[in-house]
Amino acid sequence: MRRFVIVLLLLSFGCTGAPTAAPPDPQQLLSQAAANIRQTETFRMTVERTGREYYINTDYGYAEFRRAEVQYAAPDTIQAGVRVIAAGLPIDLEIFFRGQNQWLRGIWTNNTWVRLAFVPGFTPAALMAAETGFQAAIRALTGLQMIGSEQLVDGTPVYHIKAEAEGEDVSAFMAGLIQVTGQVVADVFIHRESLLPVRFEIVQPEGEGAEDAEPTVWEIEVYDFDQPARLDDPEAAS
Repeated sequence: MRRFVIVLLLLSFGCTGAPTAAPPDPQQLLSQAAANIRQTETFRMTVERTGREYYINTDYGYAEFRRAEVQYAAPDTIQAGVRVIAAGLPIDLEIFFRGQNQWLRGIWTNNTWVRLAFVPGFTPAALMAAETGFQAAIRALTGLQMIGSEQLVDGTPVYHIKAEAEGEDVSAFMAGLIQVTGQVVADVFIHRESLLPVRFEIVQPEGEGAEDAEPTVWEIEVYDFDQPARLDDPEAAS
């Protein structure tokens, strides 16, 4: 009889298991992630658009934005490779920002660096500034909902947080290349070990009077934190 009772107790403990840790507070987690990325010296990111078209105004006319690959180097340097569609043709451009200066290179410039303000008024320092950059964009997220612990496609362990925001307030997630408007839905993925933001998914609904239109979806990946920057410096080339 005593042996039977002991077996029942062991089974009871086995079914109960260890207590599950409560998920972290999403607001604290986002604040920590914002502080952490501001401490990095370099990182790379990709910005990719799917769904409804988004057009940017250039000195050569309007072009449909498709994708950008961005290299950031503290404190004030960004190089970005941008793919656009102009006159029905895919065109690859390179943009270099340092401080207040901007350069453009592509088919429109005979593939040589030309000083030209592709994004007037933007400076790389704004990407990391507390009042305009990642930190401000993260602070603008509202209605935070902790979805839980997940893994990205490549196996990266992340916390998944869903939120809402005004598009203008989260445009920093696009490295200043894109100005999002209207109310958006944001999914933020934060690395569970480094507590750095590694992925954002921003859904910009269709505008009024476009019931059958699909939304614009922005997928942003952030990676290679504090790795050596790969830059093609136009000032060095000249």
